[in-house]
Amino acid sequence: MKTVRITAKTIEAAVAEGLKQLGISREEAVVHVVEQPSSGLFGLIHKKMAVVDISAPDEEVPAEEPKQEEAAPAEAPKEETEAKAPSAEEKTAEEAEAPKEAPAPKAEETEKKGREDFVFKQEEQDKTAEEAKKFLASVFKGMHLDVTMECLMNEERILLNLHGEGLGILIGKHGQTLDALQYLTNLAAGKAFHHHYFVLLDVENYRERRKDTLEALARRLAAKVKRTGEPVKLEPMAAGERRIIHLALQDDGAVTTESEGEAPHRYVVIKRND
Repeated sequence: MKTVRITAKTIEAAVAEGLKQLGISREEAVVHVVEQPSSGLFGLIHKKMAVVDISAPDEEVPAEEPKQEEAAPAEAPKEETEAKAPSAEEKTAEEAEAPKEAPAPKAEETEKKGREDFVFKQEEQDKTAEEAKKFLASVFKGMHLDVTMECLMNEERILLNLHGEGLGILIGKHGQTLDALQYLTNLAAGKAFHHHYFVLLDVENYRERRKDTLEALARRLAAKVKRTGEPVKLEPMAAGERRIIHLALQDDGAVTTESEGEAPHRYVVIKRND
């Protein structure tokens, strides 16, 4: 299999360049993301490019092998060829068929196997939490912030609730800065254990308050849609916030919700069911 490693600003751009270099379609390619892109902390430091390996399955062997199979029966002296040729030809004949379907199932099987084989280990989660706190401590030191970190853990996630004075800078507009810091924290803390243990950051229970605000907004706008019959488009939101809107109205049979637009400007539309 021929593989190229591409570095670009986005994963999509890297994949497109790799496909161009290999001269294959997206369906034929095996894509492995080596490193996710990052705009850097608050868009200023530690910016990272996307690094992607794109592989093209080698399909030339299956095309050549059948010709060798046809030539084999014409060999006269069986005594010499039977000792060597039959076993080699049988193997290549089997291999000639297998590679055609092998690449795609292998990629799917390894992903499923990785999820199924994961076993929760408390000591690994503890280590991830320590690495997360160590990373955050270095960030807060550079920002001259006095922050107390409260750590709560279960098998699904590690919650670090941050307490201190003047921490609004860590939240940003609608939690965008907090989400960026959370992303970097997971990259820094999860490398050793393949990011099995998700680290969630919160500042003075901001996320719970934001959730309550979004749910109230969803109910209020749904009532407006029912009254006027006109769909309502909300402002662009992160995926987690759009999910809160969808869940808040999923049991309301009078309205439906849909996400529209392109990332990072996707938004929720609430429509009346007529």
